[in-house]
Amino acid sequence: MGKKPITSAQVRTLRNNVKEKPLQELLLNLGVDLMLRSSDLLNLKVSDVVSDSGKVKTEVKVKQKKTGESTLNIPLSKNSINSIKKHLVRRDLGSWIFVGNKSHYTKSPITQKQYSRIVKGWMSSLGVEDLNNYSTHSIRKTKSSEIFKQTQNVEVCRRLLGHSNITATSAYLGIEDSDALEVARNINI
Repeated sequence: MGKKPITSAQVRTLRNNVKEKPLQELLLNLGVDLMLRSSDLLNLKVSDVVSDSGKVKTEVKVKQKKTGESTLNIPLSKNSINSIKKHLVRRDLGSWIFVGNKSHYTKSPITQKQYSRIVKGWMSSLGVEDLNNYSTHSIRKTKSSEIFKQTQNVEVCRRLLGHSNITATSAYLGIEDSDALEVARNINI
């Protein structure tokens, strides 16, 4: 199954923990909402989430580096919109969203390694014992796993994640034959 998604309860706790940490608040909220690979998430610019007029966008569309395809127009939650209003509205539209302490020297966003350390720190703060089960990919999986749990619709998840086929999405979500058989057992006609 790969890396585990973060649960809704864990996300709520983390949101409370990162309230006063702009970089982490933006990483958590946008990471969960947009379901992007870390390479795509970290390369977002303020103009991706704030319009020329300074209004926060309600949907975001991103061209994915790995596939070259654009995502659907992914809606932003109130949590993301509030984080953007709080931390990004007055920033230069051409600047990176996820800037660290050295970004003004490097002229680049934080690295995937830095993002990974942040995620491991979050999971550690939640008391998770085996941090190897979590990574930046856990953030990408969080919302799609919850969507699947609530709808059982793999196709919806495939489209939101930008996967090319359902087989990849099924494996990504950890759906096994036993899951399919359990659903079949519970449906009586």
